[in-house]
Amino acid sequence: MSTGSLHDRLQRLRRPAEARRAAAGDGPGGPSGIEGLERERLGEVALAGGESLSLKARLERLVAATVRGERRRTPAPAPLEELVDGMRVENERGEFFLGESSVHLERRQGDVPLTRLRTLDPGTVAILTAEAEMAGFDLREAVFLDTETTGLAGGTGTAAFLIGVGWVDGERFHVRQYFMRDYHEEAALLHALAQELSRFTRFVTFNGKMFDVPLLEARFRLNRARFPLADLPHLDLLHPARRLWKARLPSCRLQALETELLGLRRVGDIPGEDIPQVYFDWVRRRDARMLSRVFEHNRQDIVSLAALAVHACQWVEEGWAEHPRDVFSLARVLERARLFARCEQEYRRVLTLDAGPLRAAALLRLAWRAKRAGDWERAAALWAEAGEAGEPEGFRELAMHHEHRTRDLDKALAAAERGQGLVDEGRDLRSRHFSEGFRRRRERLRRKKSRASG
Repeated sequence: MSTGSLHDRLQRLRRPAEARRAAAGDGPGGPSGIEGLERERLGEVALAGGESLSLKARLERLVAATVRGERRRTPAPAPLEELVDGMRVENERGEFFLGESSVHLERRQGDVPLTRLRTLDPGTVAILTAEAEMAGFDLREAVFLDTETTGLAGGTGTAAFLIGVGWVDGERFHVRQYFMRDYHEEAALLHALAQELSRFTRFVTFNGKMFDVPLLEARFRLNRARFPLADLPHLDLLHPARRLWKARLPSCRLQALETELLGLRRVGDIPGEDIPQVYFDWVRRRDARMLSRVFEHNRQDIVSLAALAVHACQWVEEGWAEHPRDVFSLARVLERARLFARCEQEYRRVLTLDAGPLRAAALLRLAWRAKRAGDWERAAALWAEAGEAGEPEGFRELAMHHEHRTRDLDKALAAAERGQGLVDEGRDLRSRHFSEGFRRRRERLRRKKSRASG
């Protein structure tokens, strides 16, 4: 029952009733006071029998009627089992809820067919990451993992209340979602998850190295267990995605990549920042209506993670890049992986697609490759072309080449002068850095020429 004076309690009851009467067009002559509230909430029969009651009894009767009405208007909590495909699971550590679903590999996630998971070259992941130890990383044998947590900042106070895993099994892509209905179910959930993950020899995440893996390692440690994937090959797709597409796309978040690369737009998806509060509400009310959207969000993340892995591998295997920034980024990825013939081919593609800063950058990378190969004549020509395209570093490298290799001080000084003139046109920190270098080089070259002529 409400607390406070009788007057305060009456006022709290009266305000919503007055608002409804105003919306209905009732004027000052309409029902008012406690009699109006009784007529509205109790009806004429109850009103006729209330003359003998005290004001306090009448007020308490109104409060009780209001509470009953509010309860009738509030829908009953929806059980989890009715909205999410899954079941209660019990093991030696307790209970938890396990959701399960699958899709056929013929299904497309956006524009990407999941069937390509079966045909990708296992060596492609090593190219994406430039890590030799990732050679033979077969996505068909990997588990795709994503977590939903009680907070986005991490730390020991953050728990993973929903952990989704997906993998290829025959002609289908399976997703299992381990959910703790309350905090005391974490031990049982992690115990079952460890048994599941022990089947796999590699795993894939998105930003897992910074978030999911440290969080799960901490939660397993707090439960006196060890995260079973800790020492396995780990493909964190965030980093290859940034290398391939950051130059062109404004965001490399998973859902942004879904839209831009996979052609997928989620309808009715719950924002990630709202998910912790949805779980807190679930713990308090046990209403699965909003929680079911979290399950769907997590499931979509896992399937999209698999589709994005396919897309990134195809991008590298088949050279899908068309935009100049994408072509340059692909060339850099191939260069990091020491695929020099292919990276030079992509840099030359940039020269045909872009006449701006990317052209100069591509010329510098080609010059670097020529230098590494000992082709100094070609390197010098590329540095000169890069300088003419507006890149001061081209003239700096050309000046160094003529000063130290050809010993042609006149050409070295001319290159330094051209470079100085180029940076004088700029006003950024990079230009000031180059300006100081050109100034010292010009002074040194003039002294050398003076000594040589003397």
